[in-house]
Amino acid sequence: MYYSNVTVLLNTTGNHSISDSSFGTLRRAATGWTPLLIVKLIISILSLFFNTAVLLVHCFIPAYIDPFSVYLLALFLSNLFYILLSRPIAVLDELYGIYPAAGYPVCFLFMYNKVSSVIPVLLHVLISLNRVWAVTFPISYRERHTKRLAVFICIGVVVYVHLLNLPPFLVDQLLHYPAIYAKYQDCGHISPNFLDFNKADDIINRLLPMLIVMVAYAFIIVKLWLKRHSRRRSIPISLKKLPARKKSSKQNPQPTAAQPSPPKKTVKPFVVLTLTTISVVVCWAPIQVFFFMGLFLHIGLPTIVLTIVTTLYSLQMIFDPLVWIGSLRSDN
Repeated sequence: MYYSNVTVLLNTTGNHSISDSSFGTLRRAATGWTPLLIVKLIISILSLFFNTAVLLVHCFIPAYIDPFSVYLLALFLSNLFYILLSRPIAVLDELYGIYPAAGYPVCFLFMYNKVSSVIPVLLHVLISLNRVWAVTFPISYRERHTKRLAVFICIGVVVYVHLLNLPPFLVDQLLHYPAIYAKYQDCGHISPNFLDFNKADDIINRLLPMLIVMVAYAFIIVKLWLKRHSRRRSIPISLKKLPARKKSSKQNPQPTAAQPSPPKKTVKPFVVLTLTTISVVVCWAPIQVFFFMGLFLHIGLPTIVLTIVTTLYSLQMIFDPLVWIGSLRSDN
């Protein structure tokens, strides 16, 4: 996954001030096949394969679809959309240097990932908040949380992301960025007008959601522990009566109902929450710290650190479908 503010890191670190002459990009010219590009390509292919495979499984086996899995399906779709939109352009540019021959529209399409990359982030937040609802108000959750409601919530997130991020993006890309592109004949430079938006974007769309995911997980852990502790303190059922009940049930067997329904294939929500929280901390936290140090504290870090944290960030789109695979269960 491409981190939307990664270019700003190169422009704001160090002792120099931001000026038109200091604008840089991650690549000065086509680099051809490099070990780093091969790693990026492998990550992109694996992300494309796993997200597509999981979506196809849900298409052919509708039993996997329940209200909670709607959020996962939306996450896989957003991952797939992002991969298909941004990765081919990025790889071709590093191989052959497609600008300026590709023209500004291609650059505009590539830079749109500043907006689209926010959607998977907020869908992780939805998964965490959904579990908070289920643990805090279980009766309300079972009665009101339906597939239709989950679909509306996911659509609402997509609308919210575009209402919040699309206007400043369009202002910069239509009014200010064409001059930057015409001067450098390359895509990825950051215009001075866009710098404040990158700061707000990182706080609202990156840092805050990551904190919500971690706080929500801690809250759920505490809530489950308190519930389990309260059950232990409650008056237990007399163990002496249990054998008699079992015996009487054998003597007077109850009439059986119709044949049991086939097992419903679902996922373990708590396992999903745990794995996604771990992946968020491992994949997102390092680049978030790197970006905060570069943009807000103006502390420069080696380029190798940038390579490591951006690679970790891109692994998130592989972990998302693997989380679903690792949390499958079959309930009778």
